[in-house]
Amino acid sequence: VTQIKTRLKQTFDDPILCQQYAQWLVQALTQKSELELISTQKIEWSTYQQSHLDDILDKIINQSMPLAYVLGSMPFAGLEILIHPPILIPRAETEEWVCNLIDQMHGARQEPLTILDLCTGSGCIALALADAFSRAQVYATDISDTALELAKQNAKHNQISNVTFIKSDLFDQIPQGLRFDVIVANPPYIPESDWSTLEPSVKNWEDKNALIAPDAGMALIKKIIDRASEFIKPNQALQKINCPQLAIEIDATQAADLSTYLQKHGYTHVRIIKDLEGKDRLACGRIDDVAKPDSTR
Repeated sequence: VTQIKTRLKQTFDDPILCQQYAQWLVQALTQKSELELISTQKIEWSTYQQSHLDDILDKIINQSMPLAYVLGSMPFAGLEILIHPPILIPRAETEEWVCNLIDQMHGARQEPLTILDLCTGSGCIALALADAFSRAQVYATDISDTALELAKQNAKHNQISNVTFIKSDLFDQIPQGLRFDVIVANPPYIPESDWSTLEPSVKNWEDKNALIAPDAGMALIKKIIDRASEFIKPNQALQKINCPQLAIEIDATQAADLSTYLQKHGYTHVRIIKDLEGKDRLACGRIDDVAKPDSTR
């Protein structure tokens, strides 16, 4: 592990990150758990393992290939999410808010919720929610056939059956009459002007269309806010526990504008939630005052 950390420091300044990456690589190459490795006094490498490790480190250090693509999977909310280029890699900050939302919705765990995940990508958010709420029916949409195929593989890989995948440009192909208790989304939200500043491991490998959006990164977020109230149904159980009905991951620079935008569009209990680094990360709201009964839609 120490030797791998030393080589990774050529690329990464963060020693904690180097330690974590080195640990994951050793686990992947030895097929041993973290606990098993701790109890192992000395790790013997085969010639094949050393050659494989050298190849992996070359991809990471010299080709800026993200570790998730090298390993082919990422842990997310207790699941193992399969991942390959160019599908967006699940981020720790996304996992954080998803787990917090699951905790907040605990009081409605026995409710037969209907949940929509827009821009599902690898399916990580939809699958985490479906896994946490076994009585829920989750719908996950994406405009990318490649992403949807991977999301379906992840549902099968994690043995989760209460998710329906739909190819859709946001709400456009949602079946008529389908309404949701909660809508979540991790849409493209990076401003176009920031593309050139992104790390090579991001812009050389991940799908630009899954990252960048016009209007300072807010174009798709605003489209979601504009139409979400058409698809959300009142839910008293969620209202009692003050659980948001719309939750969208955002860029920290967008918080003030999107908070105002949500309020102007009739959303109540609008909140901007920070991530562990103290950055504004999630825009939330409810629509109790503007949601229409299903019969009037």
